[in-house]
Amino acid sequence: MSVPAERRARRRKAAAELRTRRASNRARRNATERVKVSEFLASVGMPTEDIDRFGSWAGRHIVSEYRAAHFGHEPRKTRKRTAPCKGHPNGRWIKVNVYRLTDPALMAGARKYKRTAPFVAAAYAPAA
Repeated sequence: MSVPAERRARRRKAAAELRTRRASNRARRNATERVKVSEFLASVGMPTEDIDRFGSWAGRHIVSEYRAAHFGHEPRKTRKRTAPCKGHPNGRWIKVNVYRLTDPALMAGARKYKRTAPFVAAAYAPAA
């Protein structure tokens, strides 16, 4: 086998290994459910009007807790369509952070913000 043929074979083998590793990582990553801050706030019983009003600030507190807990790393991003407004009759796409449902940063950040703290405390109060 010539040198270029051996090099091609090594590259193909490395590419195949990388593809299988990426596929297994993708399957593991997709198995964990991720939620947006607005979905989390809705799950703890916050009214939709309040989510629209205070969700952005709650998200800022949550992302700061996430960064503190994960050595400055950013959470994953996804896109979300906003409500229609002047100049954007269909709404517009914005980037928002998504978190694992079990991530402690969600609870800590929501407890830290005074507008969302009562809803989180009521939803996760110990059953007596």
